[in-house]
Amino acid sequence: MTVSIGPVSVRTGSLIRGAGVALGCLVPGVTRRAEVIAATYAAAWPIDRPGIQMVVVVPDEGDEAWKQKALPLATSGLSWTALMLLGTLAARRASVPTPIAALLMGAGVAVVDSAAGDIFARVKERVMAAADATQDASSAPEPAEV
Repeated sequence: MTVSIGPVSVRTGSLIRGAGVALGCLVPGVTRRAEVIAATYAAAWPIDRPGIQMVVVVPDEGDEAWKQKALPLATSGLSWTALMLLGTLAARRASVPTPIAALLMGAGVAVVDSAAGDIFARVKERVMAAADATQDASSAPEPAEV
C-alpha cells in the first residue's frame, strides 16, 4: 500500500519508519530515542518490509517457525535502530534547528526506504522469474537423437 504525497508515492511502512525517525530526533535522551525508533520499526514491519536493511539474519527453512519470523525482525530492527540513532545524533547537531532537521531526516528516510523497497521488489521478481525459467528449461524433455 502506498501513500501519494504530491508527485512522490511512499509505501505506508516507510512513512511510519520515517515518522519514527523524525520523532526520534525530537525526543530527549538516547534511550528514549532508541525506544521510539525501534517501536515504529516494529509497528511498520507487518505493513511492509523495509527497503533499507543493514543486517538481517535469516534462519534455515528447517528451523522452527518462531525463529523464521522473529530472527529477521530482531536483527534488522537492531541494525536499523543503531544506524538511525547515529542519524538522529547528526540531525540534532546540525546547524539548522532540530525540528527542521528532524522533518528533513524523517522525510528523507521515508522516501529512500520506499524507493529501496520498490527496487528490491523488482529485483526479487526478476530473480524469481529467472529461477522459474531455469527450472522449466531443466525439466523439459530433451529432444531424441535420430
